[in-house]
Amino acid sequence: MAYDVKTLKDRAQCLEAKASLEAELDGYQNRDQNLAYQDRREGRAGASATSRLATATDRVKYLTDQLARPDLAAADRRRYEDQLLTANYQKARLQNRTADTGGAAAFLADVDADQIDAQVDLLSGAIAAVQAHHDTLPA
Repeated sequence: MAYDVKTLKDRAQCLEAKASLEAELDGYQNRDQNLAYQDRREGRAGASATSRLATATDRVKYLTDQLARPDLAAADRRRYEDQLLTANYQKARLQNRTADTGGAAAFLADVDADQIDAQVDLLSGAIAAVQAHHDTLPA
């Protein structure tokens, strides 16, 4: 959509339009910062879940290996079996958590980020155009 800054007839109208555009730009820049913060936070959480999943997988393998030993005492076998049940449960929960990433939510977040970037570019251009027009008008 094209806009024509020549519809602004005097400096006061330019200043009013510029102030309104700057306020709107502040809102979009704030959203952009919030999305960037959320991305950083989700990145840390995703890395943490992936790391914890690797640890849980290693734990399951270790316990399975221990249970495969032929010389294992009955008490130790029961303890390892109980620990393996818990480890498998934790591993399954972490697998579900890491599998939930992406999909529609990730797609919509990408669309939202692109929309914000486009709005920031548009508003920045409009502010520059209004300021340039303002500077050509008589005082």
